[in-house]
Parts: sequence; C-alpha cells; structure tokens
Amino acid sequence: MRASEYLRMKFQHDRHLALVAQNGFRGTMQAAMGVASDIYSGLERASWYSSCFIPGYNNVCQELKAEEVRSLYSMLSIYRHCDVIQHMLYLYFKKICEDIKEGSPKGSARELVTSVAGFASNITVTGGTRYALASALSEALAQSGFLSKIVVEKISGQIPKAVFLLQFFGMQQKAALAARALKAIDPEYYWLLYHAKLEMLYYFAEPLLVDLIKKVRSDAFTDLDKLTDYIRENYGV
Repeated sequence: MRASEYLRMKFQHDRHLALVAQNGFRGTMQAAMGVASDIYSGLERASWYSSCFIPGYNNVCQELKAEEVRSLYSMLSIYRHCDVIQHMLYLYFKKICEDIKEGSPKGSARELVTSVAGFASNITVTGGTRYALASALSEALAQSGFLSKIVVEKISGQIPKAVFLLQFFGMQQKAALAARALKAIDPEYYWLLYHAKLEMLYYFAEPLLVDLIKKVRSDAFTDLDKLTDYIRENYGV
C-alpha cells in the first residue's frame, strides 16, 4: 500500500489503520512508544499556547495559530492530490534535478525512467530526462515499503478515544517543528511546499528527505546517475 493511502486512512478510519499497521508491520512496542511521544508533544504544544496570555509574546501565539491553519490546509491536500506524498517528492526531485548534470545515455537514471515511468529511453526534449527522472523517483519512492513503513510508524497505534485528540495535537507539534527545521536547512524547498499548502506534511517524509537534502548540500551527486544509484542502494527502489 502506498504511503499516502495510510494518511487517508488515518483521518478516515483510525481504528482500521491501527489493525492494518499491526498486521503489516510487527512493531507493537515501537508503536506504543510513538503514541506516548505524540501525547508528550501534544502537551508541549498546549503549554506553548500560554504565550497567548503573556504580554510581549503575541508573535509566538500568532505563529502557533498560523501553523494550525497550515495544518488544516495540508490535511485537505491529502484528498486534493491523488498521491500527496508522491507530489511532495516530485517537487523536491524536480528542484534538485534541474541543478545536476545529466548522466550517461545508458546510465542508471535513464534505466530507472524507462522501467518505472515507462518513458521512451531516447528522450530528446531539453530537460526531458530531468523531469522524467523526478517523476520516476517520486513514483518509486512513494510506493516503496521504506516510505510506507515510515508513515505507518508515525501515525499508528491503538489508543483510547479520550486521548486521541491529544495524540493528534502532538503530531501537529511534530509536523510544525519539522516544517520549521526544513525552512532552516532548505528554504527553497520549504517555500515550494508552502505555496502548494503541503509543508506541514513534510514531517511524514522527513526521515527520507532530510538525508537527501544533506547529501545535495554537500554536492554528493555530480550527475543524475549518482543520485539514482544512491536512492536505489539506500531505499530499495
């Protein structure tokens, strides 16, 4: 099952998701620890709202309220896009592929494009390989077990209905902090997601993307083939 489908299930049938997660990924203790972490983050975020009652901290209060609105936009985007996580990945790969040299005509990038996206291997349009690779990489990763496991571990776990809201509030806190971190390490990608109303969903792909962002910033990928090889070796696509 694709990673984005788990997100839809979270907001439609939380109990069903917990059962699917437990059957698909044997990690009950890890899921319980994740729920506890979410609840703690929910309490933390609730405590931050005390700034709304302290003179001189109005900017903190307004930032929190703005993040709640952005969270709502992001949740709506889960249903607005056919595959919201794939779209987020595509925006990132499109951005970085534009700045990386093309690889060999018979290299791994062209091979992945042909096998995953079904494009012709003899692309001649300027930039065609770059955009096709961005599409192929986002498609392969969006349906990978690696990314689906990340999403399930972040949102699964059976909890009493009385504390579900607090857990959900905790996920909002983690999502907000992840978005703030992204804004610091890759402002360009942050604003791409912001304008697409998706930055509060970055949290669910952060374990994958933060590693790639660091690699790109260190100029680790000199051409598209090296980028493709790295993703294949590390994420099993």
